[in-house]
Amino acid sequence: MNTLHLKYAVEVERTGSITKAADRLYMNQPHLSKTIRELEETLGMAIFRRTPKGMVPTEKGTAFLAAARNILAEVEAMERIMNGGASKVSLRVAVPRASYVSYAFTEFMKTVPPDRELDIDYRETNSASVIEYVTSGECSIGIVRCGADYSNYFEDMFREKNLRFELAREFEYLALMSDRHPLSHDGIVKCDDLSRHIEITHGDSEFQSGVPNGTNARKRHAIAIYERGSQFEILKRISGTYMWVSPMPEEVLSTFSLIQKRSDMRDNIHRDFLISRRGYRLTAEDRGFIEKLGDTVKETRSL
Repeated sequence: MNTLHLKYAVEVERTGSITKAADRLYMNQPHLSKTIRELEETLGMAIFRRTPKGMVPTEKGTAFLAAARNILAEVEAMERIMNGGASKVSLRVAVPRASYVSYAFTEFMKTVPPDRELDIDYRETNSASVIEYVTSGECSIGIVRCGADYSNYFEDMFREKNLRFELAREFEYLALMSDRHPLSHDGIVKCDDLSRHIEITHGDSEFQSGVPNGTNARKRHAIAIYERGSQFEILKRISGTYMWVSPMPEEVLSTFSLIQKRSDMRDNIHRDFLISRRGYRLTAEDRGFIEKLGDTVKETRSL
């Protein structure tokens, strides 16, 4: 057994498939399959269960793979020292479409020397996909968003999937709108008044005006988007549009002439959980991003 074999096993875990892992490792599928089988024989245990849905780690395999990832991280750290600290900057995260999170990401990237090689995977998606990416190993850390009333449900799910978790933020959703919006001068905006205007939503988000997808939320005046970059231009240029957001950095608001307003929405407490696989050792890049995330939470204006 060598570190290359550990890398192979971790890649199979990440993709959940011998075929996909072989493609990512630029090797043929039969050879990778044979290598994994020989590794299991050497260890005297099964690392994976072969299922119709793919390769799933066994209980002992989960512990072995966690140790393997840590060993590979240590090897990478030693290589960094040997190469004078100029190793690749690697960060793989899955997060909700939240401006305070993307702001923290850009603040982290500002700390990376421009001559460093990058391996960055920043995915904005819904909570179900965040959990899937982190559980499979495709992403190292993630942020899961849920309503406070569903916290126990998600915490039980994290434990079931052997995920480590901590509360990153608790907040109220705010109504984001142009500073020229007809309701911009109201102190606390009323949801009934907002319902007469056009809402911008994320098409694959669980959150739609405080209620889950699948209800009558989609019958309102709404524009569903799937790429976050367009939302600010729409809010700025289309009169009367608004969207629900977590508290945002002042710099973003001022750049696009936007304001955020509290509302009379009921049950409007939400939580963002930071998750990672249990046994996974955070890298220097992971810790750097998490530190910037904490700084941004403190700096973000909350009404």
